[in-house]
Amino acid sequence: MLKTVKSKVITSIVALSVLGLFGITYYLSTTLQQLSEKTAKESLAMLSESILQTMTTSMMMGDPKIVEDAIEDARNIEGIESLVVAKSQAVIDVYAPGEEFTKDATVREVISSKNNRVIETNEDGHHTIRLIKPVIAEQKCLTCHYNIEEGYVLGAVDLVVSLDKNDAQNAATETTLLVALIIGAVLFTIAASIFFKREIFGPLSNLKERISELVGGDKDLTKRLSHRNEDEFGETADEVNKFIEMVQSTINEIKSLGEKNTSIASEIEQSSHVIRESTAQERAIVANTNTKSLSIKDLLIENMQASEETQKNVKEAHDELGTARESLSVLGKEVNSFVETENELSSELVGLRSDADQVKDVLNVIKEIAEQTNLLALNAAIEAARAGEHGRGFAVVADEVRKLAERTQKSLTEIDISVGTIVQSINDVSDKMHVNAKSIESLLSISNDVEQKISTTSNAIDTSTKVADKSARDTIVISKSVEEIIEEIHKIDVLSTANNTSISSIENDLERLVKIAHSLQSTIDQFKS
Repeated sequence: MLKTVKSKVITSIVALSVLGLFGITYYLSTTLQQLSEKTAKESLAMLSESILQTMTTSMMMGDPKIVEDAIEDARNIEGIESLVVAKSQAVIDVYAPGEEFTKDATVREVISSKNNRVIETNEDGHHTIRLIKPVIAEQKCLTCHYNIEEGYVLGAVDLVVSLDKNDAQNAATETTLLVALIIGAVLFTIAASIFFKREIFGPLSNLKERISELVGGDKDLTKRLSHRNEDEFGETADEVNKFIEMVQSTINEIKSLGEKNTSIASEIEQSSHVIRESTAQERAIVANTNTKSLSIKDLLIENMQASEETQKNVKEAHDELGTARESLSVLGKEVNSFVETENELSSELVGLRSDADQVKDVLNVIKEIAEQTNLLALNAAIEAARAGEHGRGFAVVADEVRKLAERTQKSLTEIDISVGTIVQSINDVSDKMHVNAKSIESLLSISNDVEQKISTTSNAIDTSTKVADKSARDTIVISKSVEEIIEEIHKIDVLSTANNTSISSIENDLERLVKIAHSLQSTIDQFKS
């Protein structure tokens, strides 16, 4: 956080000033408060004693009015909040028989113990101090108070004094002291800052600026650090000047060597360029020859691969033709079997159609029977109607028979329609099967022709395979010869590449050396020596 000496020193001064300010303020405030309390208590004691003496003098005059006036005058004194004179029981018995003894427990305790009691309170910003002082009977008091003895308590003076004004004065005094201390701290900080800036920060800044100029500025090694005082900063400046002088001498020697190094590196670089150009021409010739040889090899490989692919395709075609021929033979047999099956199914369908016609005949007979049954049921119903009451049961039976005959006729009609549909479907299927049988016979004839053509094509493929085998063998012989030529060219190319790599490496090293030499010379030239 605090990186510079200046920030650390200033922070330390400010921190010490603030701590000193707080310490002195706390000490003065505490001391002032204690002194104020002590003074208040002493003033209270003196005030109470004065009031008591005044009251005693008034009592000695024997006039109660004078005593009351004296007490009232005391109450009007600035700072007194209340003043109460509590009488003892012996005084009440003689001078105030109708008056009650005080009920204040604290006052009772003071009268009983004959000891002073001081009570200080500070509530809600109101600061008071209360003094309860017993009034002890002396020899001169016995003249009026005949019912007591010397040393007896005549009563107590209860005095309450406000300390608010005193507290306000203390606060004002504390504020004045605080302002004075702050001003003193600020003046001290300013004086310390001026001193440190002149005696410490100034020399440090000069030293830093000179070193910065050497590192990133003008890099002038002929300049030296100047100083006014012969203190630690002056000694440091002298040592830095000695170091700059030593660096200046070293830089001068390096400049001389750098110039020679740059000249030698440039000459070697030019020679390496000439060698590189010769090697590049050699590699170009070898590369061109190698490229043409590889092209020939690639053509031979492609020709050989094409020949092998052709042989493979021809063989596959021959095998597929054989498979196709066998498949066609099997297909022909299956087609013959299918034609026979179709013919058999057609014959069975003809028989099925004849059976369906017989079913229709049977249905016609049943239909005629149902019509006759219906007619008989109508006749029976007519006869039952003629019979009157005696033929009613028979009429019911005749009606049920009629209804049964009607349902039978309806069912026969539906069955007749279904059988007609079946017969029509059988006729359609039979016709289609005849057509399929003729088509299959035509397909069988075509299959036989294709099988014959496949046999002819297979023989031609066998002849092509033999020619392709001879071409492949010739290509292999040529390819081996070309590979031997390419191998020799490759050896030459490897040697040429190795030479070129070595030259390139040397040339790169020389280029780096020249760059380093120039860079070194440029860096050294930046220093003025």
